[in-house]
Amino acid sequence: KEVSMGKHDGLKVVQKAALPIPENTPAGDSLALLAVSRALGCFMEFDTAERMEHWNNVRVWKDGPNKGRVRYVQFFMFSTQEPIPYEIQYLTAAEEIVIYSNANQFLRNLDTGEYITKLTNLKRLTIGAYGLVSLHPDFKNLKNLEYLDLSSNCFQTIPEILTPENFPNLHALILNANQRNTVYDLSNDTRENIGGFIDEPGFPVRILKWNNLDTLRLSVNYLHGEIPDLMYEPGIPKWTAEEVHACDTLPEILIGLPKVLPDTDFFAINYNRLSGELPEWLLFHPKLDLWIPYSLVFAQEGKTREGLNAGFSNEPVSLDYYYEHYTNKKFN
Repeated sequence: KEVSMGKHDGLKVVQKAALPIPENTPAGDSLALLAVSRALGCFMEFDTAERMEHWNNVRVWKDGPNKGRVRYVQFFMFSTQEPIPYEIQYLTAAEEIVIYSNANQFLRNLDTGEYITKLTNLKRLTIGAYGLVSLHPDFKNLKNLEYLDLSSNCFQTIPEILTPENFPNLHALILNANQRNTVYDLSNDTRENIGGFIDEPGFPVRILKWNNLDTLRLSVNYLHGEIPDLMYEPGIPKWTAEEVHACDTLPEILIGLPKVLPDTDFFAINYNRLSGELPEWLLFHPKLDLWIPYSLVFAQEGKTREGLNAGFSNEPVSLDYYYEHYTNKKFN
């Protein structure tokens, strides 16, 4: 039996733009979180049946002018091929943001984008395993940053924007594991864009001039060449007799040596492709024993661009030489 369909008028559906996200309000923050999570493709979703203060990986301000707004948030378990989403800029009360992918970001060539740079109240920022190869020029607007973790990205060089002048409050800089590919022998590989700061012309002296840092991590990269002795490097002072004599734990051997990262409690450069001689400023650094040097400083791996085994020709057998000078220190 044939059935003929009745004629219907055409149906036109028009979808208008969503209302703007309310700025500087808890409601606006909650919408921004949902929008960022969706744009990134986060595997774990926020439970919108609960109040925002009960959402996983979110903390809000308990009092003050930002009461109820986002103070901390973590985005993780996602994959994206875009810079950090537009909606991130509405989280203006945030002190800490963690953005950490779990996908194959070594395949990406991304920039942070401009929107994260508008959060000038940020004190702690982690952007890890995102596939970053560059930072937006406005990244220097984040002058209140105290802690910055850019580990597990794809940088060919350490971004020029990372200077103490641009980030006067920064005390912790984490730049480890930026290898895009694992290359054991740098002299016998033709691949390009392997990350790990491979295009740094030598050890980054400008980072060694960042005296405000108490934490510096450059582990598991492709830094190569020698650690500079810095004896004649402009902008790096020398230990003076007055400084040494004013402290009963500092030895005479420090006098005249470059005063490098004097307040750095954590220093890690292990598993790069560094070689040559260890400079005296490092061998007699007042905090060398605190740095766990045989694990986090002296240990290198692989072969250099010249085909030689990475490692230092004057690596000390033990720290006995060190404690002979630091007689008021205890073995720890």
